[in-house]
Amino acid sequence: MQVNTLESANLNAETMAAMKKASDALKVIHGNLTMDKVDATMATVNEQRDLANEIAETISNPLYGSPDIDEVDLKRELEELEQDELNERLSGAERAPMHLPAGARVEGDRSPVAVEDDDEAQLRELQASLAM
Repeated sequence: MQVNTLESANLNAETMAAMKKASDALKVIHGNLTMDKVDATMATVNEQRDLANEIAETISNPLYGSPDIDEVDLKRELEELEQDELNERLSGAERAPMHLPAGARVEGDRSPVAVEDDDEAQLRELQASLAM
């Protein structure tokens, strides 16, 4: 039991020495750092973050027009404009043109004539000779 007590006391002494060194290191690191300085720095950081958010929001908005433009309304308006233009074009026409464009020919009921090339003719002759 005494060995256990001595080991525990030694461990406590080493722990306290480590804590003293850590405390001294923190004092050196923090130096003349105070809560007022930390608060002032954090306020500046928050102001700059807010400014960055405002800039990003401004950049992401369209240059012209309202950001609340309804795509469905725009499409419907475009269709109306296209229909108005088509109506204007057709308003002067009395009826649809009935003539054929230049170069077009009207042919009777001619069925296309199948033309056999030489390979097909030779193939048919070969098939006929093998069938005998």
